[in-house]
Amino acid sequence: MGFSNQKSGFGDKAKRIKKTPLYTDQEIENIKLEGLKMYQKNRFDKALIAFKKIIKFGKNDPEVFINLYQIYKKQLRINDSFIIYKRIIKDTIINYSEITIDFLNFILNLGKEDFANQLVFESFKESRSNEKVILFYSKILIDKNNTNLALNFLKKGLDNNPSSISIISNIGYILQSLKKHQEAIKYYKRALNLNPEDYLILFNIANCYEESLDWELAIDFYNQSLKRNGNNPEANRALGIIYTNLKEFNLAKLYLQKCLSIDNQNSGALTTLMKLSADICDWKSVTSCFKEINSQKLTKNISPFAFLSIEDNPIKHLHRARIASQQRFKAKTTQIKTFTNKKIRIGYFSSDFYNHATMHLIQKVFELHDKTSFEIFIYSYGRYQDEVTKKLKNNVYIFRDVSLLSDEEIAFQARNDRLDIAIDLKGFTRETRLSIFAQRVAKIQISYLGYPGSIGSEFIDYLIADRTIIPQEYEKFYSEKIIYMPHSYQCNDNSKVISDIELNRKDFDLPEQGVIFTCFNAAFKITESEFNIWMLLLKEVENSHLWLLRSNTLMEKNLKNEATKRGIDYRRLVFAKKIPLDKHLARHSLGDIFLDTFNYNAHTTASDALWAGMPLVTFAGKSFSSRVSASLLNSIGLNELICSTEKQYYEKALDLGRNPRKVSFLKQKLFKNKYSYPLFDSHLFVKNYESKLKEITEIT
Repeated sequence: MGFSNQKSGFGDKAKRIKKTPLYTDQEIENIKLEGLKMYQKNRFDKALIAFKKIIKFGKNDPEVFINLYQIYKKQLRINDSFIIYKRIIKDTIINYSEITIDFLNFILNLGKEDFANQLVFESFKESRSNEKVILFYSKILIDKNNTNLALNFLKKGLDNNPSSISIISNIGYILQSLKKHQEAIKYYKRALNLNPEDYLILFNIANCYEESLDWELAIDFYNQSLKRNGNNPEANRALGIIYTNLKEFNLAKLYLQKCLSIDNQNSGALTTLMKLSADICDWKSVTSCFKEINSQKLTKNISPFAFLSIEDNPIKHLHRARIASQQRFKAKTTQIKTFTNKKIRIGYFSSDFYNHATMHLIQKVFELHDKTSFEIFIYSYGRYQDEVTKKLKNNVYIFRDVSLLSDEEIAFQARNDRLDIAIDLKGFTRETRLSIFAQRVAKIQISYLGYPGSIGSEFIDYLIADRTIIPQEYEKFYSEKIIYMPHSYQCNDNSKVISDIELNRKDFDLPEQGVIFTCFNAAFKITESEFNIWMLLLKEVENSHLWLLRSNTLMEKNLKNEATKRGIDYRRLVFAKKIPLDKHLARHSLGDIFLDTFNYNAHTTASDALWAGMPLVTFAGKSFSSRVSASLLNSIGLNELICSTEKQYYEKALDLGRNPRKVSFLKQKLFKNKYSYPLFDSHLFVKNYESKLKEITEIT
């Protein structure tokens, strides 16, 4: 019992003894001040000693914690920084989101992505998920092209923050970027239910409908957005683009001008207005927009394609392409294996695998590809399929309809298909998905046919051309290596049907007598330069007429007015309606001389004219788009129709207009050469083309 009593007595005594601090509160404050002084002088070792003393004695001073945390960061001591970070969020009232975002920035800058992912995902388990942190980190993941992880992260965050409009909208944004438009719209509408007056959510819904080409609903939601905020330039710009696509040009101009009245530096609106003006041959507006873009040195939302017909300047074309590629397509470093396929696998990517100008040229290539050496994969992300599509499916190894897949899903599928070569047929034209190529789907990636110029990016390795299109001295205008075809770069279909229907000029409102100068190019290619020459030709060649393709009614009205200004009876301009291809080819026989446009030549239209037997006069410039007709003429043995100056172009056309016998001779020569020269020898083209593809697979 005595021992027991002694123990009890010791215990009672222990309860009565209080722990005596080594420092008074004032002394601790002095230590802190000394530590802060040392910190400010960057004497971190002494500052550390002071701050550790304070923490040792149980002082949860936020300022001390933060400074200690900052020292560890400066010394790149990740583990110590993390320990203090955890103490800060546990033992102080410092804002959780601010310190967490700071710590995430710190470890991400040191390349510790796995650590960062673990930290933020662990926070959900501890119910510490915070809206600001969620939004910050999801942006980090998106910037790193880790969209699937970002989506997963945001959805987890939404579980803890079900009423967060920002989180819901960001989920919608990611789904939209993945081309999952219907799913994105569901999330946007969920956010809209929380705030029906949010004009940005309405704008995003409209944008989804626009991207999925549901223009009616897009217009409805853009207008709803504008009712909430009429000063949103982007909603006005978007409506301008939609109405341009619908060829409702007057409405389009109203919205684009409204956008520019709010934001006069909106380069997207200026570019669209410039292209629209070109489509209707309003050259004064084209010049005005072009000057405005150049004077302000605008580069954002600039489409390189829109400028090809405005100027023949390959240096600037390349410059715009480089900027557009950097802005629009985030290149993702993906290592692609060199496969040992039994046959060379080629993947073609486009939205135009139907009755489209590109298919008019290339469909014979798919038919003639050597199936013993090549396996052809088609990745079609367009919405349209027809009889041309059906025929194509029978001529290729695999046809994949990927129209409902995201860029990432298409890239994943293409990589799983073990492609040796991937070929983009769109470039910067509408509905492009160069973003697929930015993720690298094949060891060799090629641009061909759809876009006449450089893509200006590192993810396109080759461009298919010929020595007429790109002479050696012009190679500097292209970021790609050039695959030089031995004749013309352009593939053609030598089985293209020309209707045998009997036609006469009266059927197309053409005069029975007189020379018919012809240009069936799209209106946007016609500039004032060639139109001035055409009007001079009409003045000099008696009873001559100019036969043009009617792109739209405003184009027709404007060109008639321009003719009148130049003293030409507008009735001498005849406008042809669009008709089926076989009949269109047949009506070429009613014309005499095809007059080419300058900056952007006839391409498919030129080969149609030559196939149909109409001689073509061209002026070869410097850029790809301005040298295509020259390439075709060289390849069919009619290089005497290639001019090197506008003056020479005028004189050549005038001479032919005054000498029907020369035109007749050229037509006879064209008929003969059509079957003996390379341009329309589809078998020869495919043989040479495949040889070039085999060559680059061997050296890569």
